[in-house]
Amino acid sequence: MLGTNNLDRLVIDSDGDVGIGTTTPEGALDVVSATGALIVPRMTTTERGSLPTVNGSIIYNTTDNAFNFYENSAWVTK
Repeated sequence: MLGTNNLDRLVIDSDGDVGIGTTTPEGALDVVSATGALIVPRMTTTERGSLPTVNGSIIYNTTDNAFNFYENSAWVTK
């Protein structure tokens, strides 16, 4: 566990699940917060072209001002 101010902030459990803001993650990555948002990687369409093509990838495209998802072997906007 990693912490600050005597509070646990990040944990990796025995299954390898990571918890941020929780000591009992309920999935591969479990983020719990009432004060902040999850911010996905932000990049241009050109920068996106350098990424590995993995189904399930998510970015915020700053060229189009839209979320892009890689699914079925192509980048799509939803």
